[in-house]
Amino acid sequence: MAVLIVAGLDTGGGAGLKADIETVSALGEHPLPVLTAVTYQNPSEVRGHHTLPPEVVREQIRAVKDGFEIKAVKIGMLGSGEVARVVMEETEGFTRVFDPVMASSTGKKLIGNAESLKTLIPGSIVTPNVPEAEALTGVKIRSVEDMGKAAKALVEDLGAEGAVVTGGHLDLTDVLYWRGRLYEFPGENVMGFTHGTGCAFSSALATFLAKGLELPKAVEMAKRFVENSIRFSKAEAKAVNPLWELERDFHRWKAEKELEGAVKELVAFGERLNPHVPEVGTNFALATPFGEVFAVKGRIVRYGKTVKPVGPVELNASDHLRRALLKMREFYPELKAVLNLRYSRELIEKAKELGLVVSFYDRREEPEEVKRAERGTMEWGIETAVKRAGERPDVVYHLGDWGKEPMVLVFGRDAGEVVERVRKLLG
Repeated sequence: MAVLIVAGLDTGGGAGLKADIETVSALGEHPLPVLTAVTYQNPSEVRGHHTLPPEVVREQIRAVKDGFEIKAVKIGMLGSGEVARVVMEETEGFTRVFDPVMASSTGKKLIGNAESLKTLIPGSIVTPNVPEAEALTGVKIRSVEDMGKAAKALVEDLGAEGAVVTGGHLDLTDVLYWRGRLYEFPGENVMGFTHGTGCAFSSALATFLAKGLELPKAVEMAKRFVENSIRFSKAEAKAVNPLWELERDFHRWKAEKELEGAVKELVAFGERLNPHVPEVGTNFALATPFGEVFAVKGRIVRYGKTVKPVGPVELNASDHLRRALLKMREFYPELKAVLNLRYSRELIEKAKELGLVVSFYDRREEPEEVKRAERGTMEWGIETAVKRAGERPDVVYHLGDWGKEPMVLVFGRDAGEVVERVRKLLG
């Protein structure tokens, strides 16, 4: 199925046509991108924009209409009232999702006259954010109830088929008014970059409608898609990542294979590794760039004079090492792997002889509020060891406490580096 996208170009690559194309493609449909305007921007500012002549936009739309079966249309930045009128004429009769872009996320106006956008509201599913909804309806929005009033006004006063007022500027709840009923979609406070959320949401909504979903279900799915686009956003883009699912699955596959190979190398140490396996077992963890962590299900245990993994490599198989690794990555994101060994003074001395940076934390010094908190010890311990070292630690140990076995953690930039360090530590 084809989804027609009518929008502007963000030269920073975070929003606009690029985000729309990635969203539609990631959700398994074919994007038909029609350019309305070119912005001159980067993640910090929009320096200006140039709107294409209306007839150029018209001919782009007519060309794809003649060659594809269009199931839905997403409309974003238009740049001028003249372009808005052309797009309205050429998309009449289609399932149309209209994101009424008035300004960039940095506040730069992207259309000369906001009133001209109203020509595209009748018959469209409109997805304004709070400031856009206020400008279009005149309703002052200070609450979720006000969002509902604005959504209702867009439908009953301005002729929209449905209206979703998105709540990223308020309390993360989106409000839909459709067929005389209000729907609320509470959001999750997700950490990550948010530039491009409006584009990704409206494109995802159009794509789910093209697949035949009813509007409330399509809104719910589009919202969750965008939340993950924020959660798995990347620092270099400083924007949402609509390709998150494809990239996540690739990195999961890559991490799983890398760790499986490293575990085989580790198990081959056999009798040399056996004395260094703690009573609770050894585990080996590897993080993906998205902060997901693979480990050995059931750990690696002593088996006669040798060692063996109890189960396969799986996602989230070790809560203990996952928390240690993720905390360490807050300070040193280049570290992606960790393995635990039984503590011995000889092992620590060997690590120092090898030139590894060694640090430690004393569980007896753990603050009472951390002890009372659920699962806070590991995070406190790693942070304490990092601060004590004053540089990136390669090895972190603790001497245990009442009912807690002493332990050594060996970190590395990948699973192979951890295996090599363990090999040298075992002599």
